[in-house]
Amino acid sequence: MSLGWEYRGITAVGTVLLALAAGTVATVLTGESTFTNTEAVVPTVALIGGVIGVALVPLYTSRPRSVPTLIGRTGRQVAIACLVLVSLGPAGVAAAPDVPTMLVAGGLLAPALPVWYGVCRRRVRPQRVLVVGDQPALLKSTIQSLPVEPLGFLSPVLSEPAIRMTDLEEMISTETPGDTEQTVVTDGGVPTGGRIDEIDGVARIDGLSRLEHVLRERDIDTVALAFSQGDRQEYFGVLRTCHELGVDALVHESLEDQVLQGERVGDALVRVNLEPWPWYSRAAKRAFDVAFATVALLVAAPLLLVIAVTIRLDSPGPILYGQTRTAKLGGTFPVWKFRSMHPESEDANPGNADGQITRVGRVLRKTHLDEIPQLLSILSGKMSVVGPRAVWTDEEQLLQREVESWSKRWTVTPGLTGLAQIRNIDSTNGHAKLKCDLEHIRRQSLWFDLKIIITQLGQVLIDVVRLITERVSTDDVDSQSTERAD
Repeated sequence: MSLGWEYRGITAVGTVLLALAAGTVATVLTGESTFTNTEAVVPTVALIGGVIGVALVPLYTSRPRSVPTLIGRTGRQVAIACLVLVSLGPAGVAAAPDVPTMLVAGGLLAPALPVWYGVCRRRVRPQRVLVVGDQPALLKSTIQSLPVEPLGFLSPVLSEPAIRMTDLEEMISTETPGDTEQTVVTDGGVPTGGRIDEIDGVARIDGLSRLEHVLRERDIDTVALAFSQGDRQEYFGVLRTCHELGVDALVHESLEDQVLQGERVGDALVRVNLEPWPWYSRAAKRAFDVAFATVALLVAAPLLLVIAVTIRLDSPGPILYGQTRTAKLGGTFPVWKFRSMHPESEDANPGNADGQITRVGRVLRKTHLDEIPQLLSILSGKMSVVGPRAVWTDEEQLLQREVESWSKRWTVTPGLTGLAQIRNIDSTNGHAKLKCDLEHIRRQSLWFDLKIIITQLGQVLIDVVRLITERVSTDDVDSQSTERAD
């Protein structure tokens, strides 16, 4: 769907003007131009503006894009344009710029153009909103709370009979999903009553499974969620899609405790803070994660074979143990650890594990060596060195029932260690653990993460010393007992 020539024209003109400015600055800085021979470089600057303007045509359409995607695609197109311009010199084009000029111009445009496109997307075009949900009453409340008219809504097939749309407040405040009399069918189902194809003048576009397609096809800026439950699959699935495509998200106030909230919008909506940290903090954190995991794997490499053999000799079963844990925004990913428990002894209750730990497993857990394989998850980006501890999905079901706002910690990438770990707070105390995780989200900085890591390493060192001391004491007692027996 075209956004119109007005939007395309503004982004194109801005791109060319920025390219001309970058070309002018580059020719001055590299010595190609002086204040006395500006006429000589006008063709060069014009050529830079023209080629850059053509190369960036794919970015003139305001498709939903995350910030990393926008930066990456812009950088790629700028690089292509620079290569083309530099190659024109050997081809005999007199106005072609040299390599230093294009290095400077490209270096200026790579960060400037994504900012320009972001400004155009938010300021030049009218906001395009899509409502997504599964309950007619919440859908209507959400539509009425929006400051602009949405393009439509996505939902399962809903039936019309017995929906008391005039008694909205009572329905939202007193009914549970099982109390309502409407029929909700999956995207491909057939309702028993009349279909609801329109709510408050807004038409139903399609089912929930078409979300990503509709976001891209209709160039949506904002999604307003109107779900009856904050479940992992649908509610957080929509939030994950919004995050991946760089689309803003609003949620109905009935489920605002499930997410990190931003400002209020209208009477019943709250903006979701999908990225609580600025981009430069995320970039620095990611660079640190990669460096830390790489160095740690190199240092730990000699231990891997020793640990594997020891586990195999100690108890029957696999060397590695895999577990599905919660990723950012409620997604899931496999976590691998060195096995520290007897096979088939896993219990979702965090307080029931002690009796199933093997002898070698106790040492691995005390020294945290069982965590080494998780460094691979850090390298892949599924985990961070510091963040809310990734929790087993089965265990998390218990924690979600215990702590209503537990899913707020899903807003950031889970970590190998965190504030709760250095304070010795585990999943047996869900409320305290969540409090620590939210504190870290609020205070996060590279320096704060470093302090957590240093504290954690200090605690590991103390545990290792204590383990060695206990072992020496046990050997002394055994030796004395043997001497008495002799």
